Amino acid sequence: MKPEIAICLNVRRCLVRLALVAALCVAVLPAWADDDDAGGAKFSPEAAATFGKRCTACHTYGKGIKVGPDLKGVNQRRKRDWLLKFIQGSSRVIKSGDPTALQLFAEFKQQRMPDWTDLSEKQVNDILDYIDIGGPDIKPADERNAELASPGEIEFGRRLFSGDERLRYGSLACSSCHSIHGLSLGGRLGPDLTTTYYKFQDRALTEFLRHPCFQWKNAGDGTRYLAARESFALKAFLRHAALGQEVRADVAPQRSDRKNTVTPASNNNREAITRRPTAGKGDTP
Repeated sequence: MKPEIAICLNVRRCLVRLALVAALCVAVLPAWADDDDAGGAKFSPEAAATFGKRCTACHTYGKGIKVGPDLKGVNQRRKRDWLLKFIQGSSRVIKSGDPTALQLFAEFKQQRMPDWTDLSEKQVNDILDYIDIGGPDIKPADERNAELASPGEIEFGRRLFSGDERLRYGSLACSSCHSIHGLSLGGRLGPDLTTTYYKFQDRALTEFLRHPCFQWKNAGDGTRYLAARESFALKAFLRHAALGQEVRADVAPQRSDRKNTVTPASNNNREAITRRPTAGKGDTP
């Protein structure tokens, strides 16, 4: 075999392997839902709520058979028009002699699916779209770990905190009441939040940002405070501020009690962010 041909074949094999790895990575990555991020998973909240109230009583998503079949991949197994007819009136489809409907009816011990006649075609399509993009596996964007934030997301959080960027639902900027070390603007009504990420850690801080201290009168319809994308960006900025404080503390001189000389702070402080306990339910930043 000529060297040129051998090189081409090796390159082709490498490209095929890379394509397979990329496909596998996409398959296992979680979808992140957001209400204002064009890159996030888009779905109808009503469809998600309907799925939770009606479908999960008899079906699972990716966890096997329950009363009825697992709904993960149902859009690939069945045609959309068939699913529409079956969901809205399974009894009619079974009585019509449809072979797929009869097979399912026999396989699941003649447990017939309810006729959801009150659901419009659009509502059913929204539910199927929700299932198709990940269904219950979709995670809110603010549940991402803050350490995964990009520099752009951290900067977006800084702008939200300082009020340079308006919060989507009209809430007051964090700096109206709180301050961050190194930020030129900041209020004193609430505590300094420079090391808040230490206190709460990622998960607890996510929950706190979903349920703030005060319900502002100008917070839109009163039911929303932060968009998921905003919540994640603020959490990322607070983590960035906490890490910056650690670095400053690490390089700042400290006076030794024993020798009365100046010594640097311990490098162990840098690891504190991964060791500090989560705050209790009654704690506030």
